[in-house]
Amino acid sequence: MADLQRAVQALLDELVESGEEVGLQAAVYVEGQLAADCVAGWRSQDRETPVSEDTLFTTFSCTKGVVASAVHILAERGLIDYERPVAEYWPEFAHAGKGSVSVSQALNHLAGTPQTVQVEGKSTTEIWADLDLCVTEVARFEPIFPPGSKVCYHALSFGWIAEGIVRGLGLSLGEVVAEEIVKPLRMGGEMYLGTPTSEHGRMATHFEKPPSGEPPEIDPLALRCVPPDLAETLNRPEVRSAQVAAGNMSATARALARHYAALVGEVDGCRLVSEAHLERVLSQRTDLPDVLYQLNTAIPPQETPRAGAYQLNTGRRDQSMYFGPNPRAFGHDGYGGSLGGADPEAKVALGYTKTLLYTDQIPETLSKTRFIETVYGNL
Repeated sequence: MADLQRAVQALLDELVESGEEVGLQAAVYVEGQLAADCVAGWRSQDRETPVSEDTLFTTFSCTKGVVASAVHILAERGLIDYERPVAEYWPEFAHAGKGSVSVSQALNHLAGTPQTVQVEGKSTTEIWADLDLCVTEVARFEPIFPPGSKVCYHALSFGWIAEGIVRGLGLSLGEVVAEEIVKPLRMGGEMYLGTPTSEHGRMATHFEKPPSGEPPEIDPLALRCVPPDLAETLNRPEVRSAQVAAGNMSATARALARHYAALVGEVDGCRLVSEAHLERVLSQRTDLPDVLYQLNTAIPPQETPRAGAYQLNTGRRDQSMYFGPNPRAFGHDGYGGSLGGADPEAKVALGYTKTLLYTDQIPETLSKTRFIETVYGNL
């Protein structure tokens, strides 16, 4: 796989040298083996400290793919039933007509509660740093859409709903990720949901590329779901230390890829879920158009297939849910262009983390698309 390592490294070097990107990590597993592990560029906008193999990146919504895996691990053990109501694990969630929302619906963004938590007198930072507050407030949400009627991306509430479910088992998502994913895959120091202060010194500091031209007007629904200071807030120390289970996991690209490799095969003797259970997860598919994904008029209408919280491959490079040529590939992308994913047919797993966040997220212009195509072109 030396050719794959060279090709991916050449791509990262080109992206940084051209100014298209600032700091990058990229990793590829093939048949359970690390086949490419590459870095380029700088950890922050000041371009003083280079990215290294152990630099931690906030992975934004790539977090959702790992949280999904944590839920599926518990489900395979019989601790969670996808078809049971969320309220059976978390009774408070039944408030305001949400009692019938199933775990499967919640994972696939069908709960009808895509709004983020807002509390008068508290900043976004104060809210996100208080996990108990967020879980309590989400339980009180009144649905924007009748539960089960529309898919609308639960950009932040996804994670707090998942936390509420596992709390019903006497657990927390941070514990499950650490004990059931990080520990058996021997990824200590490479993946955190709730990053210890002692590790903040090796984290990348993300920054947004300003939109070209006049900033677009943001739809009111989008503002209810995602605050405009998302990236800035996730850089703050108290939020890095918190558990925002929809968007603030910190990880290396290598750990992100290793996690996906262990979903589609064994990695050093460890497989996170069985092949049969993964097939069950991927059968929980919804192809309903996502309301939030249709608000951006600057990009083509987006197909939004999902199953068990994973994004499913559209096979189209003009779509954000693009994971390469094989239809059964899946994963989850993150704000600004990061990516984690797996291909059960080719036994390939990918991780891609970055410093510069693109606000104009036209799928086929994002470097993650070039990364995917570079990988498949050199297998």
